[in-house]
Amino acid sequence: MSQPLTLATQANADLDHSADVIKRIYRQVFGNRHLMELDVNKSLEALFINGDLTVQGFVTALAQSDTYKKLFLERNSPYKFVELNFKHLLGRAPHDQSEIMDHVKRQNEEGYESEIASYTYSEEYLKAFGIDQVPYNRGTNTMQGGSTINYTRSNAVEVGYAGYDGAIKEATLQKSLTTGSIPDITNRKGVGNGGSLTISWSSRKQIGANRRVAQKSVVTQTSMSSTIKSILAQGGKILSITKA
Repeated sequence: MSQPLTLATQANADLDHSADVIKRIYRQVFGNRHLMELDVNKSLEALFINGDLTVQGFVTALAQSDTYKKLFLERNSPYKFVELNFKHLLGRAPHDQSEIMDHVKRQNEEGYESEIASYTYSEEYLKAFGIDQVPYNRGTNTMQGGSTINYTRSNAVEVGYAGYDGAIKEATLQKSLTTGSIPDITNRKGVGNGGSLTISWSSRKQIGANRRVAQKSVVTQTSMSSTIKSILAQGGKILSITKA
């Protein structure tokens, strides 16, 4: 079971620690896909190690990358894609069918980048992980306000340490969410960064004892509008936009 991992200091204060955090971020965001199969994004890693990119920002940039899109959007149904987004970015399974449909609708109407940002810039994400903690499968642990069926659903989408989320194409929870039934858990390439932009922005309030209010997000030109919209929606203020 994945365990929470929090940055207690700036990433570049302990390079061994930051390397472990980066490894865990890749594993979480890409659904346990082995790192040797990825063209890891060194430019994003450098921004993170230098303290210019938070865990939240790094997670968002990877999930909005062409690689994540190719592995999880283009190869799956819209329902399975949303199911995996909940797992990778919020660390839980969808609670009900309405959550699935809301995100499918957002994907269709607002686009891919907006769908990803709706998880990583959400109030739930910040409450669960802040900006410095690597997302993890919290659904298999006790969650405040959680229920037994949600615990079971989270286990249903958990592939185990040696598994890979991309190996299962069907929406694992579709029947369970539609009927309200308990799911059966007994049997169950490169990260591009070309033409990226860096958005410098300030949050409404400081999150965490050791983090500054000013933050940075690395986005593609196509995702810039949706990311700015998400930042403003949480009370942030855009300071500058420059080439990454």
